[in-house]
Amino acid sequence: MNIYLVVLLILAIVIFANLAMFAAVRGSRGIKFDWLNTTKDGFSQPFKKEDDQLNELRKRVDDLSKPDDEQIT
Repeated sequence: MNIYLVVLLILAIVIFANLAMFAAVRGSRGIKFDWLNTTKDGFSQPFKKEDDQLNELRKRVDDLSKPDDEQIT
């Protein structure tokens, strides 16, 4: 009796997971569903955000290290 219950539960989980994935894909056509491209960008340039922050900091340090007569206000 217990083996039938386990098989039934596994079957129900598989069917529910497939229906949930189908609903997610079908429902996302009208919505911008761009997680694949963002994930790809994240893997291709993992330190882009940190590089941008460091470049901004480098520019600020360069501006501060200029003599006062060269700074543009």
